[in-house]
Amino acid sequence: MSGHHHHDFAGDRLIEAARDALVASGEQWTDMRADVFEALAGRDRPVSAYDVAESVGARRGKRVAANSVYRILDLFVRTNLARRVESANAYVANTHPGCRHDCIFLICDLCGKAVHNDDDKLTGALRLAAQAAGFAEVRPVVEIRGHCAECASGD
Repeated sequence: MSGHHHHDFAGDRLIEAARDALVASGEQWTDMRADVFEALAGRDRPVSAYDVAESVGARRGKRVAANSVYRILDLFVRTNLARRVESANAYVANTHPGCRHDCIFLICDLCGKAVHNDDDKLTGALRLAAQAAGFAEVRPVVEIRGHCAECASGD
């Protein structure tokens, strides 16, 4: 795929990069936002807001409302800290929050794994087609479903 190169973060470095990106966007990095991001970043699969709320609630020792988590996740998507997997109504942490671009998700129907790929040529063509049709504020959403290599080898 033709794309661009960026540095992916993990662990504490990902949390630091997310905090820095959120603050740079003019938002505050609160304890609740930190807990939500850590719960999201700690998963290796897309996760629902309800799962994040449950995880944060367990960590805090009290129930956390899913609607509060949805608001924070929406903020994270707007500020490029997370990506929404539309077809699953789930979220994944963006491992390179300082890099803005469209992405393509490859989603395994068997295990739920979501692989993020960049292809600026493809998403750029989609943007241009939408703009030619009169659309503004275009945000391509590309999700390809199938079986990951690990699951396919078990078929």
